[in-house]
Amino acid sequence: MEKIHEIIEIVLLLAAIVGVAMAYFRSRGRRFGITDLLIFGPLAIGADIFVYKLYSAVAGPHADSAAYEALAALLVLFGVAPVAAWLSLVAAMALFACLFQYPAVRYGVVLVLVAAGLGQWLGGRLVSPNEPGGRLNNSKLAGEEWALEYGAASKADCDRQSTARAFREGCYSRLPR
Repeated sequence: MEKIHEIIEIVLLLAAIVGVAMAYFRSRGRRFGITDLLIFGPLAIGADIFVYKLYSAVAGPHADSAAYEALAALLVLFGVAPVAAWLSLVAAMALFACLFQYPAVRYGVVLVLVAAGLGQWLGGRLVSPNEPGGRLNNSKLAGEEWALEYGAASKADCDRQSTARAFREGCYSRLPR
């Protein structure tokens, strides 16, 4: 019976989001343009980033002192996630409408995709192949976490993982004595 209740709640939430989007479409006369894209695009991107940051604050293990912060982030996440979903829906509808109407938007999307691919390619090349974690292995905290997680037994293990001095110091501090 509880499963049915949960399914009904999810359906009601999705229906509310779709209803709000449909009300917006009716108020705009289903005519999207560049203005909608320029307004709702950055709002949707910002809201999605904010939701991701909140989710990152909630996810993962927490110390006792951080449990209330994670709970507060979870409560805010429950309120912000539907708004971010609605903004993303409106921005996607505006983007698709503009893609079909304006060639400049098509060229802009292609340029953004090329820039993202180039950034991904260059970002992958900047990581040193000798360091398994690359740029992530450069802090003392990362060294401590790595030593605890993978059970480093000697200084040679730490030295093989990263050449960063801070990482090795953190790793050395967690070695068994």
